[in-house]
Amino acid sequence: MKTLLKSLAYAALTGFLLTGCSDDDTTPKGEDVERGDKACRIETFILNLDSETTLTGDVYDYDKSIDLAYTTDQLELMKSATATLTLSEGATVSPDPSQPADYTQPISFTVTAKDGKTTRTYTTKPVEKVVELYTKVEAALSKTTTEMGLGSVTTSASEYKFIGVSGDKLVIGTKVFDYKTFAAVGELNMTGYSDQKLTGMANDHAGNLIAAVTPTGEGTPPTTIICWRNGWDQAPSEYIKSEGSFIGKLISAGGNIFEGQAIVSAMGGTGPAGAHFVFERLDGNANGFHAVETKHPSNDGNWSQMISPCSSDPLGTWFMFESVAGGSEIYTWTGWSAPNSISMTQIPGVLSGKGPANWGNFTLGAIRGFTYNDTAYAAIVTAGWPETYISVVDANGEFLLNPNDTITTAPHTGSEAIMQITYAYDEEKNEGYVFVLEPGVFVKSWKLTVSAE
Repeated sequence: MKTLLKSLAYAALTGFLLTGCSDDDTTPKGEDVERGDKACRIETFILNLDSETTLTGDVYDYDKSIDLAYTTDQLELMKSATATLTLSEGATVSPDPSQPADYTQPISFTVTAKDGKTTRTYTTKPVEKVVELYTKVEAALSKTTTEMGLGSVTTSASEYKFIGVSGDKLVIGTKVFDYKTFAAVGELNMTGYSDQKLTGMANDHAGNLIAAVTPTGEGTPPTTIICWRNGWDQAPSEYIKSEGSFIGKLISAGGNIFEGQAIVSAMGGTGPAGAHFVFERLDGNANGFHAVETKHPSNDGNWSQMISPCSSDPLGTWFMFESVAGGSEIYTWTGWSAPNSISMTQIPGVLSGKGPANWGNFTLGAIRGFTYNDTAYAAIVTAGWPETYISVVDANGEFLLNPNDTITTAPHTGSEAIMQITYAYDEEKNEGYVFVLEPGVFVKSWKLTVSAE
């Protein structure tokens, strides 16, 4: 700080001997230019915010200032803080820094040299510290589905091939786990829908669980998207129902489906234009509906095309997972002039391309959009043969989690291996969690935190 000003001050003082206290910051601490007993410097300044927290002030002799660089969370503590000073030998200071004072305002300290005559006055100045925060990601947990009681590649995994979050619990099919430990906690309450079969599962950004059910578990209507308004252990209720359309495949959700604005999206069947449903909800009630066309065919023999919002705003940032011959592709867009007029941008390098790490166009994957640390992200998973890739990337193509760092070699189980991915946010700790399920193989999680390091 103030490096240029310091240099100018030093240049102006070169060649001069001062008869008072030295303003030259290069003078050895505790001495003045005359090497006498007139030294009157503040050598160090420590602000005591509380019993455990201190702030080191930057002392500048050339303009007799003390910069107190604070972060936002320190500002309130500065209003009643004490200071600890180191002075030139024999010097005294006034006012008494051990008395509490409001350091959010400038405070002047006068240092008197040992001779009792020579003085110098320093003034504190609060300076907001600019801290660059970035999102950090780290692997959290990994367990096999066998360890979690969810079957294996040699047993049927059809009952446990969907994943979602309810509060701080991870729901896989009808089994429920603590999402930070993967410890089993119970069974999902399906009261009123126990005769229905799951065809999809998701959660919104507030951690509210939804699931799509049909009488047969196949892609034929009627389809009901049910929700757990009071948590996973309470009976669910109807949220969206269609008597004539199948809206139960590759569902996603954004916002808060019970309070304020929310979005629920679902694949709308296969066709040349890539049809999807987007339901807008306001405080849990119908607010609007869009029949979205991606202009990418979903009837070209691939197994999945999925869209997912990063917020509750349909004109906000979206991502799309697209299976194509030879691999998978990821696209993003923000806003649209009409639901069938979307200008998408491809994000390269997110998923496996050519080679043995895919099934041709039999690429089994999913995507989950979310916003963390004011940045829109997509969490993506895709399975090939014999590898699985997981990515987290923003709309500019910057990787938070690179797929090359997450390759998992594991056997796959054909149509049972449709990968699942979801996201949860711990508001109290400001932590995000990405969860990945490969049915019959593994459950993994990654934790997102905000760091200044």
